[in-house]
Amino acid sequence: MAKTVHPAVSAIILAGGEGRRMGGEDKGWLDLNGVPLIRHVIDRVRPQVSDIVISANRNLQRYHSLPFPIIQDSTPYLGPLGGIAACLKHITTEYALVIPTDAPLVPQDLVTQLYNHAPAPLVLCRDSERLQPLFGLYHRSLADSIDQFLLRGERKLGLWCKQHHPLIVTIGDNQVFTNLNSPEDIAKFEKNCHN
Repeated sequence: MAKTVHPAVSAIILAGGEGRRMGGEDKGWLDLNGVPLIRHVIDRVRPQVSDIVISANRNLQRYHSLPFPIIQDSTPYLGPLGGIAACLKHITTEYALVIPTDAPLVPQDLVTQLYNHAPAPLVLCRDSERLQPLFGLYHRSLADSIDQFLLRGERKLGLWCKQHHPLIVTIGDNQVFTNLNSPEDIAKFEKNCHN
């Protein structure tokens, strides 16, 4: 598949969660087939974007071993919106592709599929069943709106997205939105890869 780098798009990889469903483990550094999850995601998105920033709130020394800026939330553990807002303030491009660190099957043409719908400020993915707000293009101007939302004590990503009337792009292959939320998920994924 031909790769297209989009100079107007950075990637924000969300790796700043507490990892509760992983028993407190940092998802980004859990191995999948011998490679940390975050490296799987980096390999998928790097050919599509001009640069990458990583949202992380712990294991910072380890994250700093990666050749990308590491951005901490202004207030840690406010959910994905906190990481998105912090990173949107550091990108130099118009848009950021937001993706979670535990999604090793990010489509290798996802930016192209979404950027075709710019200049909408918020372009989100939907699979055949539901909205996938952690996979989308977020314009950098949205950072202030997220900050205001969080200051009101709100945390729900879906609610914030709905308030911004996102443009929705349906991607029929639900597998590309696979999130590995538990050790069992990783074991099952590895088993299926080898079958």
